Amino acid sequence: MSRVIRQVGGAVCRAGRMRRLALLLLCVPWLPLAQAQVQTQPARSSAPAAGDEALQWLQRAQQAVGQRSYQGTLTFSAGGVVSSSRVLHVCEGRQRVERIEVLDGKPRLQYRHNEQTLTVWPGSKLAVAEQDDPVSEFPALPRGGGQRVLEQYELRALGEERVAGHDAQVLLLKPRDELRFAQRLWAERETGLLLRADLMGRNGEVLESTAFTDLRIGGRLAATADSILAAMRKLEGYRVVNASAVRTEPEAEGWRLGRQIPGFQLVACTRRPLDAADRESKAPVLQAVFSDGLAQVSVFIEAYDAQRHKQAMRTQLGATQTLTSRRGDWWVTVVGEVPLATAQQFETLFERRR
Repeated sequence: MSRVIRQVGGAVCRAGRMRRLALLLLCVPWLPLAQAQVQTQPARSSAPAAGDEALQWLQRAQQAVGQRSYQGTLTFSAGGVVSSSRVLHVCEGRQRVERIEVLDGKPRLQYRHNEQTLTVWPGSKLAVAEQDDPVSEFPALPRGGGQRVLEQYELRALGEERVAGHDAQVLLLKPRDELRFAQRLWAERETGLLLRADLMGRNGEVLESTAFTDLRIGGRLAATADSILAAMRKLEGYRVVNASAVRTEPEAEGWRLGRQIPGFQLVACTRRPLDAADRESKAPVLQAVFSDGLAQVSVFIEAYDAQRHKQAMRTQLGATQTLTSRRGDWWVTVVGEVPLATAQQFETLFERRR
C-alpha cells in the first residue's frame, strides 16, 4: 500500500471523523486495532429528540469548532491500544489556528492555519505542507451534514454526564438501516463542543472511542494565534515539501460510482502526488470522499505496481474497514468507518468509465 494512502487513509482508519487525532502519518504503518471495550455510565434517560432539537445540537457542535478556542489532551482508544495528542485551538476573528502535538511514537507536530496544514517531523527534519484534508476530524462533524444526518439516523437524548470536567448532553445516533454504525456523542452543554465520540457495533459494543481527558474552553490559553503562526515559519534546516492537491471529480478522472449507495454523497475529490516526501515520485493518487453526514468513506485509486501491490486485503481496525483490490491497471483502496458490507459496495461499484 502506498505511503500517501497510509498517510491519509491510515489517519481515517485510526481516528475517522472524530478519531483521527490529527495524525497525517508518512511512513507509519497501521496499528492492529481490534474492538475496544470502553466502559460508560448507564444513561439516565432515553427519548427520541425532536427534529429541530436534534438538528440544533448537531449545528452547535459544528459551529463550536470555528468559534471557540480550547486546549486539552485528546485520547483515542481501540482494541487495547491508546494514542494521545495535545491540542491547542485558537479562534481570533476569522483566523483559526491550531497546534497538535502527538504524544506517541516518533515526535511530530501538526499546525493548521485556516485551510493550510503543516506536519513537522523534528527527528528527520521534514515538513509537509498541504491543503486541509477533505476528511473531517476532531471535534468537527463532516461538512455539509446537517439535515441529512437525521435522514439516516434517529437521534435520542440519553441524559447528561461529565467528561473532562464539563457537563455534557449525551446523544445516541441510531442508524435507520444496516449500512452504518451507531454513534454516541457527548456535547458540552454551554458551547456544544464535542467532548467524546463512540462508534458502536450492532450489539452495542464500543468499537472505537475518542475523548478529551482534560479540556479548557476559552480563557487564557498557552499560546496565541500569532505565536503559533510564528512557530510554523521556523523551518530553518528542514526539507519542506509542498503536497499540492488538485480538486477534481471522479468522472473527470475516468471513474464513477455505478449506483448511489443509500445516504452517501460525494463530498470531496482530490488528486495528489502518490508520495509527497519522495522527490522522484510523480505518480498521482485519486481520493474520493463520500459521507452520509456522519460516517465517511474514502476511495483511493492509483496505478497498479506489482512491486508494492502484492495481494488484495480486507481488514477491520476498530470500526474502520480497509479493502484493497486490483482493477486491471489500477489499485483500489477503500477505507471507511462503516460495516464491511457497506465498504464492499464501494469497492465493487466504483468502476472505470474509460
